[in-house]
Amino acid sequence: MKRRTFLGLSTTAMAGAFCAGTSVIQMSFAENRTATGAKMLNPNTQWMLDAKWGLFSHFLPQLPREQASGNMTEKMWNKKVNSFQVSKLADQLEKLEAPYFFITIGNGDNYFCSPNGTFEKQFGAGKGALTERDLIAELAKELIPRGIKLCASLPALGGAGTAETQRMYQQVIAEWSKRWGKSISAWWIDDGQLASRDVYMAYSNAFKAGNRDALIAYNTGPLVLTYRLKEPTTDLEDFFAGQVDWYLPTCAVRAFDKKEFWVGPNYLGDQLHFLTFLGSYWGTGDPRFPDDLVMGWTQHTNNYSGTVTWDVPLDDSGLIPKKHFNQLAALRKYIVA
Repeated sequence: MKRRTFLGLSTTAMAGAFCAGTSVIQMSFAENRTATGAKMLNPNTQWMLDAKWGLFSHFLPQLPREQASGNMTEKMWNKKVNSFQVSKLADQLEKLEAPYFFITIGNGDNYFCSPNGTFEKQFGAGKGALTERDLIAELAKELIPRGIKLCASLPALGGAGTAETQRMYQQVIAEWSKRWGKSISAWWIDDGQLASRDVYMAYSNAFKAGNRDALIAYNTGPLVLTYRLKEPTTDLEDFFAGQVDWYLPTCAVRAFDKKEFWVGPNYLGDQLHFLTFLGSYWGTGDPRFPDDLVMGWTQHTNNYSGTVTWDVPLDDSGLIPKKHFNQLAALRKYIVA
């Protein structure tokens, strides 16, 4: 789910920036290894394994991979965010018994659904469209008391920009992370192709600044149909980003040599996890699969100790459309049974 531009930078312009960060994470569980050298699974991922499934929504001024309309203004974006009916969405998620819910803070063209003073200080008040309403804080207030974990999605800068720009942006991330604290249980980080382990360390410290127990995953693009399985992005992440676009990976242990394909929970040091869209694309369209396929593939992944996150569209009021809600209700009933 790549963006075209961000902070005026092209995400394809690889700058190889180095970002120096503190070593808090380096001294934690991310460095734990078995006697054979394999990375141990972060024990904090247990809740994601137990959840079996969850939801994700792209709440943006445009569809992923599209530029925001030239007619979109900061005033219009604030109006859209102010129209989001948090309590009614929480009611829907509670009825679905959704274990967790991811929402995008921003994913393109510098539109964010939360204020951030550090962003304005570092990049200028007119550089991005920051809202007056803190949608994430309001969602946390509604969801967490209902037993639903709140998770967030935000891009890194990939390989774009200078080392100084990367550091400035990490400070923006840290402000949000510290403000929301333990309200955020996980981060799904797009544009995660970074230059070095030091850069991953700096970003990881920023995302975990408010909650050291929060899980993080770095996305570097969708899985593709190939014999060679995609590996985790960095040993500093906790769960596999697992973006799935046009084909559903299947799990197996090959009979003749016991070779494993997408077997969890510990997939090369990450909690096995896949994220795909319930509609025709990310954040849009009618359900693309029949109920039986949604239920069957989710259960299949669960059988191999993996977790599935379904991306679901939201309407202009921030609510799940009826067709998608009904399909998710069928999934919930099937998984619980």
